[in-house]
Amino acid sequence: MRKSTVGILFALAFVLLESTQFVFFGGLFQKMSSFLFGFLVFGLVVFVFVGWTIAFKPDQFKIALAHPKQLLAVNVGAVITFTAYLTSVQLVEPAITYTISSGTMPITAYVLYRFGLREGEPMRNRFEAVGNILLFCGIVFLGYVTVAGWTGFVRGDWLVALTGVLLAVLDGVFFTLILVYSQRMNRDGVGPSAVLGLRLPLYVIATALFAYVEVEQFEPLAGSQIAIYVMIGFILTVPPLYLLQKAVPLISTLTLSALTALGPFLIFALQLLEGRVDYSQATLAGLAAYFVGALLAAIGAVHASSTLKVTSEV
Repeated sequence: MRKSTVGILFALAFVLLESTQFVFFGGLFQKMSSFLFGFLVFGLVVFVFVGWTIAFKPDQFKIALAHPKQLLAVNVGAVITFTAYLTSVQLVEPAITYTISSGTMPITAYVLYRFGLREGEPMRNRFEAVGNILLFCGIVFLGYVTVAGWTGFVRGDWLVALTGVLLAVLDGVFFTLILVYSQRMNRDGVGPSAVLGLRLPLYVIATALFAYVEVEQFEPLAGSQIAIYVMIGFILTVPPLYLLQKAVPLISTLTLSALTALGPFLIFALQLLEGRVDYSQATLAGLAAYFVGALLAAIGAVHASSTLKVTSEV
């Protein structure tokens, strides 16, 4: 099987699992601090994956430490993107957070290309170009209807809605930058498991601090409840992150970004089944425009990747 095909399968599996994660977290963070959750779940991730790297792949650990700028970049990116994502998903509809965040990613990849970064890429065909224009229009519309109060859920007034929208954009921008620096670490010889663990220590420290000072005020939960939520969170967090990390060295940043933009299909359906978020025609209209753009961009990205692979084989 071609490397590009394997990468696409990993990316699609990531979308499926992450969609479930978004809906679950959107409900959970109405009653539990996202910082406490982040500290416990991602602290466990760091313990498992960094410990595994040190024990079985010490050379990869040494390589990562030999590139402190890349290591710092992915850690700072993780602090910003996970804080933005976990906060946004509790302020607005999970489908809107995911849509704006994932739609921002291919646009960010193109902007990186315009600024001359090697990981950025141009629009490689008309499908990608038209698709990403529709993506942009879709996320602008969703941002507007969220602030206007026409969506199925906002945890407060228009200012809260605007905060949720801007945090979703921030998440998409910095997640794309994490992918860029993760690719560089992969090329230097640091494997997916090592990168997954090594990009999170700064975030764990930050969430420990925020949880300690009780930035978010919630009713105390029983220890058994917290343990169950952490276990479910670990199951929903680690596999998609690992699948994404496996996909990173196999397909381009733009291809990966376009495929992850398909997630709102699943999230919108799942949040309706959950019942916490009301049905909204405005949200559906924005997602419909976004879906068309995502499909066109994904088709164009997959076609470009396949064409490049065939050409290189010839």
